Amino acid sequence: MTDIRAKGFDSPAQLREHLAEIEDESPAEGPGETKTPSAVQQVADLRREVADLRARLATIRRQAEGMDVPPSRGELHPWLRIAATAATTYLLGRLVQRLRLGAPGAAAVPMIASQLDRRIW
Repeated sequence: MTDIRAKGFDSPAQLREHLAEIEDESPAEGPGETKTPSAVQQVADLRREVADLRARLATIRRQAEGMDVPPSRGELHPWLRIAATAATTYLLGRLVQRLRLGAPGAAAVPMIASQLDRRIW
């Protein structure tokens, strides 16, 4: 006989009662009976689901057809952004040279330029 440890039950009688309830709820299947659908049935179900998803996608595309999508900020004028960032970096570098801030000031120039680029665009 196997040693079954029943955690969560106060007594073996409570465990037997619980197992009897589970057995009553489960459908009676014989040794040769299986409830799994055949491969053909599964493929047919999947094809129906794909057809349904395609119909839903077509509906969503029709609804979204008239919507105007604003271009993202990176697509507007990418070369203008690059030029502005380069000019800002150059001007900040010249300012650091004039103020003689040294290495810490020179290291801060790219960080300041990137912050300005984020806030402007």
